[in-house]
Amino acid sequence: MITINYFGNIAEAAQSDSETLDLKSVSLEDLLSLLDTKYGISKFQFQVAVNRKIISTKQGLSLSDRDEIALLPPFSGG
Repeated sequence: MITINYFGNIAEAAQSDSETLDLKSVSLEDLLSLLDTKYGISKFQFQVAVNRKIISTKQGLSLSDRDEIALLPPFSGG
């Protein structure tokens, strides 16, 4: 099972702050494509964290059982 945590606009689009998908192994690219089909996430700016570490979505990462993914909105601060 892969856990996905949503924040900001993506949480609003998903109408949830998290979900668990019964996937044993999937590429990050395929997971994001699946979530885009379900929730239209491509229209939002966000960063991806895998197991609490922000990563590049271009690195071709393979996800596995028990990974935790977070889709994070842009940060601003002062």
